[in-house]
Amino acid sequence: MMPMPDQMNMPWYMGRIEWLEMAVFWLAVIAVLIVFLASLPVSRTRTKKPVSGWRDWPEVKLVMLALPLELLWELAQFPLYDVWHQNDWGYILYGLAHCTLGDLLILLVLYEVIALLNRNRSWYAINRVATRGSLFTLLGAGYTVYSEIMNVRIKGTWGYTEQMPLLPIVDIGGMPFLQWLLIPPLLLWLMRMTDTGQQTQT
Repeated sequence: MMPMPDQMNMPWYMGRIEWLEMAVFWLAVIAVLIVFLASLPVSRTRTKKPVSGWRDWPEVKLVMLALPLELLWELAQFPLYDVWHQNDWGYILYGLAHCTLGDLLILLVLYEVIALLNRNRSWYAINRVATRGSLFTLLGAGYTVYSEIMNVRIKGTWGYTEQMPLLPIVDIGGMPFLQWLLIPPLLLWLMRMTDTGQQTQT
């Protein structure tokens, strides 16, 4: 096992970029909450009319469902990274925001890659989605292997604690790898389950 570079012990201060990233993260959280609340029916006695617009975009649905899942996963696995133990709360909060935003961006990029391959932005709603979903998941897992090797083993951007389970051969964290094996198919399932007003296509 290669030694982990120890670059996290010095005091850390948030610069303009970090503050901007934190602001974007919290604006995204607020936007997701607003969209979620706006999508709720006003009254149980009134029939909700189908809404066609940006709220029905599959990318919006993906982000709305992914944000809480990714944030909860990052919170759960963060103590397995040395950042949790070696820096102040400002850096920890920034790290959570940064990692969650990164996860959402990766999901969106991979989703659009599959959409381009299928020439259909709503590819998650098409029958026999298993092949597309498997590719979506494998691309995410593959990127995770690359990212963890680059940032942990080569650049030393972050490191693991002793509690982090490691994958054999590639010697990277098992939890981030498991994240990208579980969350993408769960997201596709949730998107299909919450898809109202659209019929599943063939």
